[in-house]
Amino acid sequence: MKDNFYILLVISIAGIGMIITGFILLQVRNQNKLLRQQKQLAAAEIMHQKTLLQAVITSQEAERQRIGSDLHDEVGAVLSSLRMLIEKHSDGDAFAAEEGFTEQSKNIIDRVIKNVRQISHNLSPHINGDLGFYDAVHELCDTVRNSVPIRLTLDFSEEHIPADLNNSTAMAVYRVLAELINNTVKHAKADKISICIRTATDAMQISYADDGIGFTNDMGFSTKGMGLQNIESRLNMISATWAMAPGNSRGFAMDISLPIK
Repeated sequence: MKDNFYILLVISIAGIGMIITGFILLQVRNQNKLLRQQKQLAAAEIMHQKTLLQAVITSQEAERQRIGSDLHDEVGAVLSSLRMLIEKHSDGDAFAAEEGFTEQSKNIIDRVIKNVRQISHNLSPHINGDLGFYDAVHELCDTVRNSVPIRLTLDFSEEHIPADLNNSTAMAVYRVLAELINNTVKHAKADKISICIRTATDAMQISYADDGIGFTNDMGFSTKGMGLQNIESRLNMISATWAMAPGNSRGFAMDISLPIK
């Protein structure tokens, strides 16, 4: 009896030891799996941040190229025509009346001033104070209406002007709206754009929508496109949240929520 008792005791102890060992091994395995997942998530987050940074750098370079092109095509061309007009007048052309030369020169100079002012505004819109943001958004929409054949409606009344909106946040929101409009004009084949801005006590809600071809992976505004990454980086900087319509829906829509004081 005693031998059987000792044998059972040893077997019980061994069984308990195996259970404890198995439990420890299982915990170690789960812990290692969790660590691997955390490392993968950290690596994915680092890669995502690098991608966003690259998108911002690429966007800045594209903006520089666009400004250089505007200066060359608009300002440079107009100044060249002014130079030709002056040379024609200095050659003593009998048909170049003094009054006509002066009027033409003034018109060309006015065009240069207008083009330079527009380029300067695109570089740094005048967003100072609450009304500055309101005026800048309305001016942006007016520019689009006068430039492209798209019906753009803006629902942003003075009662929804956010109070104490700092300039950096206002500039980020302005750039996001400009990027959204730019992607619609270039890629969406849309006839209409709708923008609605509402401000509550603690947040500003922005709704953007167009009736274009929708969200597709071959557009510049795609899950990996520079447009979306540039927008995402700007929204992250101001702690805003956003959501887009499903990829299979008609048209494009984005809702943005910006916390404000």
